[in-house]
Formats: sequence, structure tokens, C-alpha cells
Amino acid sequence: MGSVSVDVYRKEREFKNLTLSDENVVKYLILHRSKVDTSYGASVNMNIYQSGDTFEFNQELIVLYSSLDRVIDKCNFRKKNTKLLELIYEGNTIHDIVAMNIGYKRSATYDLFDRMVKRIVDMNNKDWKTVMMKRGFIKNEV
Repeated sequence: MGSVSVDVYRKEREFKNLTLSDENVVKYLILHRSKVDTSYGASVNMNIYQSGDTFEFNQELIVLYSSLDRVIDKCNFRKKNTKLLELIYEGNTIHDIVAMNIGYKRSATYDLFDRMVKRIVDMNNKDWKTVMMKRGFIKNEV
């Protein structure tokens, strides 16, 4: 009998080497969440006679966005910052958000977003160093 080679990780492979230590990756994940993360905003159907929301299951993306959400929570952003993230997650661009006239000024909003991304990356790197020191892979830096 013959066998057929099926690459079950084909759709996950492109996300395997992404890291939250890269500002460009964090920007991409935030700005394109509405297109890339099909599980974001999916509701759970609790009726046992109907199937719930269905979406393509991509472990790498789920782990990446779960880690991103955890790091964002640890950043303790202000309400205005989290509102900006929510609007972006809904599929709005920064230009769209500025045009909504809800208190976000053009250059200030782009700067705010860049500072938020840098803070996310810094928090992720800090967490990574802490874990690596606890496990003994790197020595405590003074």
C-alpha cells in the first residue's frame, strides 16, 4: 500500500518562529488580529443540541495571542490605552480611530501605540529573563 504525505503543521509553521521580543511582530499581531486570530471574539454556544462557533485551529497562533494577552495584562495600561487596543482588535486602523473624533489625536496616537508596543516587548523580555534566571540558564545580572 502507498502512503500519502500530509503536512499537518503547514498552516502553523509560518507562526512558529515569531516572538514577542520583536517590536515588528507585536505590531503585526495587534494591528492584524481581526484578520489573523479567527478565535478572537468567538462566542461559546452552550446549547448541547447545536455546535458552537467553528474556526480553523492553529496552535501556534493561539499560544502567541494568549502570551500577548498575558503580557498586555501585566503592563497595566491605562483605560485609554486598552480602549485603543480594543478598537484596533475590532479591525480599525489607527487612521480610522483618529478619524472617529473620540479623543485620539493623529501624531499622539501613533506615538502612544509605539510606546505601548515597546512596553509590551520590554515586559516580555523582563519575564523571559526572570524565568531563565529561575531555571539557572542565565546568571543573575547586577
